[in-house]
Amino acid sequence: VLGMVRDHQTKFPVGNIRQTIKLAIENGTVGRRKNAQYSTGFLLPSGKYHLKFVVRENQNGNLGSFESDFAVPDLRKASLKMSSVVLASQRVVSTQKKSQNPLVSDGVELIPNIAHVFAADQPMMFYYEIYDPAKAGKSDAKTPIHVLTSIQFFRGKVKVYETPLVETGELNRPERRAAAFSIEVPASQLQPGWYTCQVNVIDDAGGQFAFPRMPLLVRAATPRPQVSETRP
Repeated sequence: VLGMVRDHQTKFPVGNIRQTIKLAIENGTVGRRKNAQYSTGFLLPSGKYHLKFVVRENQNGNLGSFESDFAVPDLRKASLKMSSVVLASQRVVSTQKKSQNPLVSDGVELIPNIAHVFAADQPMMFYYEIYDPAKAGKSDAKTPIHVLTSIQFFRGKVKVYETPLVETGELNRPERRAAAFSIEVPASQLQPGWYTCQVNVIDDAGGQFAFPRMPLLVRAATPRPQVSETRP
């Protein structure tokens, strides 16, 4: 795997990665799912960038590539400092004892669902963080905050499902001065089809709010093979 991030204006590389990964194809997870998911990260300042990844399968020499432009926002200028909303359908045990990855917590790593496609028998997990929310009283470090959030699902303009309201009064990720939310929704709550998902976030003490939206697809659950029982 070769990866490089270039500054959008100067075209100079600001991050790169080169890694060889060994996969257990026949008997491992890759063989059962017939795909592999690779995860890495870059620490970048705010700005606009171009990302390119090239993957080579060493056994037969096949190549594949992916390119995309993306922007890292300057949260100092945002009225409500909110991270991206990460969607996931699985968690795995992490061997990283100490990591800057916000998706790793208490020995467990959240694996992003990049395509935003879920089977009806899968969980839909949402993770996002709110940075430096306003204090809910006097301006001292011990004063709690008050942040509220919920998630809504729309088909067209019709709301078909909404999670219960979640509130927090503390920075549960103090190393990032963040209030983190991890909300799980069973995909079985939704009929198969396309949805617009809206994440509602309100910083009650600061009078600020955000309502990011994203599309997602729920597919019917894969039918399990039925085992017949033969009795003598």
